[in-house]
Amino acid sequence: MDTTFTFRMTTKQRAKLRRRAKLFGKSEGKFVREMLDRELDDRPMGERLKHLKGSLILPKDNDPWRKLIRKHNWRD
Repeated sequence: MDTTFTFRMTTKQRAKLRRRAKLFGKSEGKFVREMLDRELDDRPMGERLKHLKGSLILPKDNDPWRKLIRKHNWRD
């Protein structure tokens, strides 16, 4: 790290930050840095999510989710 940024947060926000960082097994600082990296990523969403392509597995044929996704699929 080569710079410091200080800001204020509410007690409620700090408690949530502590819980979330602990849940992921990270320090509060590391958790906030990773969150900032994600939020400031300026790559197009398609590029950021391409590793998820094809990862949704649905039941076959008459499943309502499958029908809904197919209905809203712009590639049809």
